[in-house]
Amino acid sequence: MAKRDGLNVKMIDRLKEPGKYGDGRNLYLHVGPNGGRSWLFIYRRLGKDKMRGLGAYPAVGLEEARKKAAEYRAMLLDGIEPPKGRGAVQKKDEGRTFAQVNERYLSEHKDSWKNPDKAEGNWRNSLRDHAYAILGDKDVKDIDVKDVHAVLTPIWLKNHPTAKKIRWRIGAVLAYAAALDMRPDIDLTRSGGKLDKLLPKAKRVHIVKGHDSMPFDQIPEFVPALRGRAGIGAAGLNFLILTAARAQEVRFAKWDQMDLEAGVWNAPAEIMKAGRPHRVPLSPDALAILKALPRDSDDGFVFVGGQPGAPLSDAAMAAALKRMGRKEGVTVHGFRSTFRTWAAEKCLDVPREIAEAALAHAVGGVEGAYQRGDYFNVRRALMERWADYCRGPAA
Repeated sequence: MAKRDGLNVKMIDRLKEPGKYGDGRNLYLHVGPNGGRSWLFIYRRLGKDKMRGLGAYPAVGLEEARKKAAEYRAMLLDGIEPPKGRGAVQKKDEGRTFAQVNERYLSEHKDSWKNPDKAEGNWRNSLRDHAYAILGDKDVKDIDVKDVHAVLTPIWLKNHPTAKKIRWRIGAVLAYAAALDMRPDIDLTRSGGKLDKLLPKAKRVHIVKGHDSMPFDQIPEFVPALRGRAGIGAAGLNFLILTAARAQEVRFAKWDQMDLEAGVWNAPAEIMKAGRPHRVPLSPDALAILKALPRDSDDGFVFVGGQPGAPLSDAAMAAALKRMGRKEGVTVHGFRSTFRTWAAEKCLDVPREIAEAALAHAVGGVEGAYQRGDYFNVRRALMERWADYCRGPAA
């Protein structure tokens, strides 16, 4: 019989460093921080890594662990999920409350998100404010649908968009706990499940409200007044209006993205909502804003915040808007709607897809599959017409 590669008893007895040591064929020996040893069967299913405990060493010996791993591999080949054993690595001091598991989830996933610091803060704060009172100190294995229902009931009709996000985030944390064998792999928050039977039909009482926007006929008066105000927040807001960009895109714009000679902002994928690079034609008015700004380095932020090297804050443009006397009824993001409405009503010669491309909106369906261009030259003409309109009749 051929000698099997992998672990042997002498090797196992010498292992001191905490970690997972592979024997091959999905079998691993886990050495804990206190020197304890446990067998793990690790496999991938539906795009996720999963673990099954096979018992502690030496109570379960090497050959017995290999035999059990072979049984689990056979189950997987037959499409059967291996049962959860009692030997999975779960230390008494390992955090098992919902709040603790949520922190582990954030530490492992946040770096894959766009704008991770902001997204992490929104995630943590929403669960802290709405879920922790009921779920925070509860062991994840004991959380059931009644607990989730109790979290969502106070806000389901009152603040439905937030409630939907919290429902999804709770589900993600519980799914993560299930992958760690901390709880049964049961999706309490899935659509069409028990939770839907307990919660009222929110769509009957909730109307989705878009961002408040300024009527476009006020723009020729507003933008010249904005242009006359000092401050980086006012400059950023003016640039946002002229480019019809999102606040995040303006805040994280850098000088090396700006081609001032060609009049192009080459916005990279990482700052775009759709995750695709986007070329923005810069009108003479938008270029004038850039040329008037201080420039420390080619890789620095265009609109610099209060701290050296930091981007403009989230609140700076909103504060500039309030200082203009627009405390209610208008939002920074709403200027994209203002531009889109102006294009639809005042530029009847401009096809719909041109205005959508100016907003970096993707064209869906079959049309999107065949349309690979970005209408750049046509969009340049549109954005110059928009800048002319924003300049006002006095200009």
